[in-house]
Amino acid sequence: MSNNDWAPKVDTPVYSPPSSRRRGVLTVVVVLLAAFVLLGPGRNYYVQWSAAQKGAAALQAKDYAEVFRQMKIMADAGNVDAKGQLGALYWRGEGVAQNDSQAVYWWKKSADGGNAEAIAALGQAYLMGRGVEKDSRLAESFSRKAADKHNMNGQYQLGVLYWQGQGVAQSYEQALYWWRKAGDQGSGEAEYSLGQVYLNGQGVERNDQLALKFSRQSADKGNANAQYALGVLYAQGRGVAQSFEQAASWWRKAADQGSLEAAFCLGRAYYLNQGVKKDDQAAIVWVKKAADLGEPNAQALLGTLYSRGHGVEQDDRLAFGWWMKAATTGLTEAQYAVPAAYGQGKGTPRDDGQAFAWMSKAANQGFVFAQSNLGGYYSMGQGVEKSAEQAVYWWRKAAEAGNAEAGANLARAYSLGEGVGRDDALAATWAQKASDGRNADAQYMLGILYSQGRGVAQDNDLAFRWWMKAAVQGHVVAQYNVGVRVSGRAGRREG
Repeated sequence: MSNNDWAPKVDTPVYSPPSSRRRGVLTVVVVLLAAFVLLGPGRNYYVQWSAAQKGAAALQAKDYAEVFRQMKIMADAGNVDAKGQLGALYWRGEGVAQNDSQAVYWWKKSADGGNAEAIAALGQAYLMGRGVEKDSRLAESFSRKAADKHNMNGQYQLGVLYWQGQGVAQSYEQALYWWRKAGDQGSGEAEYSLGQVYLNGQGVERNDQLALKFSRQSADKGNANAQYALGVLYAQGRGVAQSFEQAASWWRKAADQGSLEAAFCLGRAYYLNQGVKKDDQAAIVWVKKAADLGEPNAQALLGTLYSRGHGVEQDDRLAFGWWMKAATTGLTEAQYAVPAAYGQGKGTPRDDGQAFAWMSKAANQGFVFAQSNLGGYYSMGQGVEKSAEQAVYWWRKAAEAGNAEAGANLARAYSLGEGVGRDDALAATWAQKASDGRNADAQYMLGILYSQGRGVAQDNDLAFRWWMKAAVQGHVVAQYNVGVRVSGRAGRREG
């Protein structure tokens, strides 16, 4: 992964309802329930008032078991909002054993009393298939009922359904309409979704400034996804002046909330000395947190750290293990690292067949370096039957994508007529492209072509210049040719 690459999720909007909805549930301070007790038709005002006071104190102390007990008292006394609170506690397993069915049971009771938050929560349950059989039509029905009551969670979910085309005809326009309505009410989830939409230009014209605006609004509300996305915007300088310091700050906030992508990026920042002081031990801590919980980019980086002994004792076996974990998820960078280990027998027994198989996976996913290397496997017959034609096929794919090494190999193939008809002009063309990419082999070959007048007009001075470029990069044969040419010129002067 290059210094400018980041975890892929920021480039792919993910619009799934959050697992918990604290706004309108436990973040509506329990004391507010007392107002419903005094103004509403609940039974036994004194009992409910007392329970509300005790529940508020318990919430302040984060004693969720006591919050649950007091909400149960109020719910049994008929308080509609307390029933909704019970559903939320069961949904998250706070103060009581987690139980989706019980969450749905209490939300239905609360919804029957007209509670919009509970109606929205039922929409979420049906959308996710938790506590009930998944049913996108019922998810749409409950979400719309809540949205029509101006409930922002219902509005947000309705936007999700329109975006994904679940229970309704897919419509970006309607999704944005409902997300904007939810965002106007302060929904952090809707603001995050709007930020991603503008970041990627899906359904709207791409706009980095609006992406930044909505991401910041959501991040300021504590939304971990938005905090992670805001960090990426700062790191890439999109919609804002680039600042790795700000990026690291937002990633830390998100990582502290459990964002695996942010933990990976923060660890990577420590490793690369970007926005934070370089600290390999800190890098290991954050990267391993994400890797242990299955973040593929973190697993791949952890493999690299073990292979190099950075922040941890060097261990090829552990490096290979982490690379393999990431590779099995389809991460191309890891699929590229695994065959190198198999090919060298580092951390695993040498196995050219496995090396070829994993290199093929990465190449077929479009990873350019793997395509170039796969050409080499075919050229040498490493782990596969030798095939000059297949070598040329993969080198061409990589060279067309700008890989200089593949371009040099393709130039050599045209020069020798291996796997393709000999063509000096094409040899010179590809050698020139690869030479411009500072590839020493291509520079040496271009020198040969100029010295012999193959595919280009013969020009000894240009031949010498290209050999000199290659020689400076350490190309041994080019250094020899330069030496011969220099000594020959000196001899003529002496004579």
